[in-house]
Amino acid sequence: MELFKIKAFGLLAEKLQASEFDFPYHKDTEQLLNALKESHPELQSSKFSLAVDKNLVQQNTGLNGNEEIALLPPFSGG
Repeated sequence: MELFKIKAFGLLAEKLQASEFDFPYHKDTEQLLNALKESHPELQSSKFSLAVDKNLVQQNTGLNGNEEIALLPPFSGG
């Protein structure tokens, strides 16, 4: 089974008690997000962005299993 290496930052890493973890492959970001929220209920009420290969994803995107996935908490600029 292919696994993604997922990185979590800030409060999300604290909630998940891990800054990096392996997660089963899913064919697109929508399926991945749904599976993450199902297996980690603490993400259900969390606001966060998903980045694939260091690019924020705003819509469903296909995945091939080689991507770097990151969960990013809300951040403010200045």
